Amino acid sequence: MNEPLVLPVEYLGATIELPLTIITHGYTYQLQIDIEGKKLVFEKDDQGEYRVIDESNGSSHVNRSLVSAILTTLREL
Repeated sequence: MNEPLVLPVEYLGATIELPLTIITHGYTYQLQIDIEGKKLVFEKDDQGEYRVIDESNGSSHVNRSLVSAILTTLREL
């Protein structure tokens, strides 16, 4: 199930659509979201909350408020 999806995120009063890929690992999964050509990987922690686990490819320059909006959207799903 590694087909790309679209994640609609409310950010700065507008809805932006971010490409999302679900990556399965046995019984768990990760969400890979493409933000301006940079890929962030999200997964659930032990408490069931999403967190960013991979900030490779220069992703540390991604706007933190956008990442926060993504986390809010993921929690609401």
